[in-house]
Amino acid sequence: MSALRKELKESIKHGSNVYPLAGYICRNNRFNINIGMHWHPEVEINRFESGDFIYNYAMKEYKIKAPCIALIPGNVLHNLQISKGANQSSVVFNPSIIELNSYDEVQSQLLSYLSQGGSRMPPFITADMDYFAQADELLSFIIENSNSEDCAVRLRVKAHLLELLAVLYENGIFLNSNIDINEEFDSKQQKIKDLLSFINEHYTEKLTMNDAANYLKVSRQYFCRYFKRSTGMSFVDFINDLRLRRASQEIMHTSKSITDIALDHGFDNIGYFFKLFRLKFNQTPLAYRKGKYSKSSEE
Repeated sequence: MSALRKELKESIKHGSNVYPLAGYICRNNRFNINIGMHWHPEVEINRFESGDFIYNYAMKEYKIKAPCIALIPGNVLHNLQISKGANQSSVVFNPSIIELNSYDEVQSQLLSYLSQGGSRMPPFITADMDYFAQADELLSFIIENSNSEDCAVRLRVKAHLLELLAVLYENGIFLNSNIDINEEFDSKQQKIKDLLSFINEHYTEKLTMNDAANYLKVSRQYFCRYFKRSTGMSFVDFINDLRLRRASQEIMHTSKSITDIALDHGFDNIGYFFKLFRLKFNQTPLAYRKGKYSKSSEE
């Protein structure tokens, strides 16, 4: 898996039209990873296997110690910071994969929950819960076999997914009282989505905090507090991290000069770019490129 999936509203397809489900695995990473703030219509279930994580869900930050499972309904803003050496995997699926032709009241409630989310989410299933071992075993099978093209295996993945959701349902995860959707919550989330889209369009330019505050039509002081509370990062740190992640992808996948890549991604001071890159990835951009290429060739 490429751990640095595209931020903001994802345009990539998870699985296929006939099998809208895909698994992603991130294990034994050599440096801290920040999967940027994003959202997608599909449901995501994360399996935190070992290590420490910081999880920002619907503008609230959670510190997680593995083992733990977290479910993210569709269209909810979230990001994930994975500590060096930590192990994490996930399955992303369109809720339509569990739809049955005949009407079912439980199914209707479940689909509504998975597609809407809520401000009291995400539900964390932790190791001290009676049903954790059962849920973890089911999720592990789903993820490890999610990308199989064998028809029988795919049927078993669907069966395990339904069984996992049934386990969560019978333990109260999908109660209506947990959803707590309201117009204020939707409005706040849409506001930050619009802002992140604005940043995504202009991050290669000289984008200042004043520019972002003016976009939201708020004061600089209010924006500073609002942005940190919503994303878990200061505006400057967020912009630099976004630029570094985008630049690192180009360093990894192209032979373009590192200086040109830095300039293209908004760094007009090359020395500053090298300093930040080393702090984030614990190596120079050139070493990062060589390490990734050699890893790819080994695989």
